[in-house]
Amino acid sequence: MRKLWIKRTVQICGCVMLCCVFAMAQNNEETAKQRTTLADLGVTPEQKTQIDAMWKLKRQKHTQAVKDLKTLNRFVKDSLMSEKEIQETLKKFRTKRKEMQVQIDKAEEALIKTLPPRAQLHLTVLGILDNGLPRRTMRTQEDKTAGEKNNDAPTPAEQSQDQTPQ
Repeated sequence: MRKLWIKRTVQICGCVMLCCVFAMAQNNEETAKQRTTLADLGVTPEQKTQIDAMWKLKRQKHTQAVKDLKTLNRFVKDSLMSEKEIQETLKKFRTKRKEMQVQIDKAEEALIKTLPPRAQLHLTVLGILDNGLPRRTMRTQEDKTAGEKNNDAPTPAEQSQDQTPQ
């Protein structure tokens, strides 16, 4: 009797798991249908090229900032550096950061002038256009290994095949 009860319980659990798998598959199909492409938002191929260029510029700024901070960190540990050298290094660092930010701001302003409002909304929510939040600065160990393997990662627009969540 007990074996029959265990056998029935295992069968019921198997049926429940199978139903869950079917439900998840159906849910994935529905969410895929709800996605909106950049073309649906009225973005032209030229605008998509501008979006990609701006995103690459933002990635380049982030990469350069990380390299510069590593250099500054070495200077922190160097007790033989004079105050004048420190001031010059910091001045160069800040000037370079400001110049890069000006480039990004100009590219973003030019893009905003040409994009339809709905596309601006989606790109702002995704963080491609400035939304006031800083970019994610810390990466998990898995992200670091993935980044090392594919250093020239595609832009979000390339990665999602021109799809943005709605």
